[in-house]
Amino acid sequence: MKKILLSLVAANALVFGATNDELAQEIENLKLEIKQMKSEQTSTNEAILDELSQKNYKDTNKYDSFSSMGGAASKVYYAEDGLSIGGYGEYKYTKYIDFKNYSDDTANATRNKGEFNIVRFVPYFGYKFNEYVIMNTEIEFEDGGARSDNTKNYKYAIVEFSYLDFLLDQSFNIRVGHILTPMGLTNLNHEPTAYLTSSRPAVETLIIPSTWHTNGILAHGTMDDFEYYAGVVTSVDAGGFTEGTFIQQGRLGARQFSDDFSFVARLSYDVIEGLNVGGSFMYGNSSIAEESKPGTSTGHSGDAEVTITMAEIHASYKNNGFDIKALATFGALGGDYAQLSGNTTADTNGDYDRISNRVNGQYLTVGYDIFTLMQGYGRLYVVGEVERLDMDASGKTQYVDNNRFFEYTGGVTYYPDPRVALKADYKTRNYATHAKLADENSFALSLGFIF
Repeated sequence: MKKILLSLVAANALVFGATNDELAQEIENLKLEIKQMKSEQTSTNEAILDELSQKNYKDTNKYDSFSSMGGAASKVYYAEDGLSIGGYGEYKYTKYIDFKNYSDDTANATRNKGEFNIVRFVPYFGYKFNEYVIMNTEIEFEDGGARSDNTKNYKYAIVEFSYLDFLLDQSFNIRVGHILTPMGLTNLNHEPTAYLTSSRPAVETLIIPSTWHTNGILAHGTMDDFEYYAGVVTSVDAGGFTEGTFIQQGRLGARQFSDDFSFVARLSYDVIEGLNVGGSFMYGNSSIAEESKPGTSTGHSGDAEVTITMAEIHASYKNNGFDIKALATFGALGGDYAQLSGNTTADTNGDYDRISNRVNGQYLTVGYDIFTLMQGYGRLYVVGEVERLDMDASGKTQYVDNNRFFEYTGGVTYYPDPRVALKADYKTRNYATHAKLADENSFALSLGFIF
């Protein structure tokens, strides 16, 4: 381009007989114009690149909940079109005091040592195609991401959810893919800043097996002050049920070979500012998965067809310095329950044992921000929690009282920022009177965050 301009200048000089000084000045003027054009083009290119970058990745500071999910998990819903990145993490130190409930002395000695752990690190990746179609994915690295054994404890890297949300209307949307089961308070919002104690409530770990994720399709939406979920999900594997943990060990991953389905529904209502009440219900059938995929045995066998029923009611209040949560839940197994592994030997009364077909539990968590009474930076909660669990309400297990206990937790939680929680608490588990297990006491420090 420069050569063309200079040629034009030279031609102009020949035609019109310009002097050397005039020609030199003309060349200088053209150089300045070219320099200015380059500068303007560079600025334009940078603006275009910046705009493209913002369209493909927008880090929003909005952490409001969407459809009762966690603030970080909801980021993509409030972002502009394109990629959204969020996540959460949790680091923890736990120290048991005179733990002695393992049958092996070495195992008890190990349990009594201080445990340091990266409990989980979880990135979210969301993509907003437009205002009506959203992809949202959670990838969890638990216990540092290293698989500890061959059980279903999920101590490795997994896709915890990955779905497409079709936002058709505020009152009616469709979510399909690998989803969180909409049960209780914790399963939809299990980020560490959402609960005040260092551990998730035992009721929502052993009975409602948070985090509970499976494949399915859900309708969801809000109408006035009501929010609902309703849909069909794949069922848990009855062959994995174990004594004292109800259906927890029957959870399946993203790849499933199953013809078993469950219906699930959840409804919540904003009563007044800060107060929400609700409940959820699930009913389905489950058979024993003999193979996790063709040719790979699960180690379980049988033709039992088990029905599963679960229901819960809950309430939460967050206002005037208080953060309060309460939940009660019930679970039952029916159908060919007696054929499950461990239930093959009857006692003198003809009753089967080992795996209970009835469970129930309740918990109450109360936190109060003492900085509402005095000046302080952030929020500082004094926390108390009580839980009651009956993991054998039908009295079927060999040692019934081993599966009945209370848990009491007391401590403090400090939020220097709404996205960061520092927790310290002491927990006691008191078993029922005739339990063969000793009461358990532990101290924990944890650091949780979302981003």
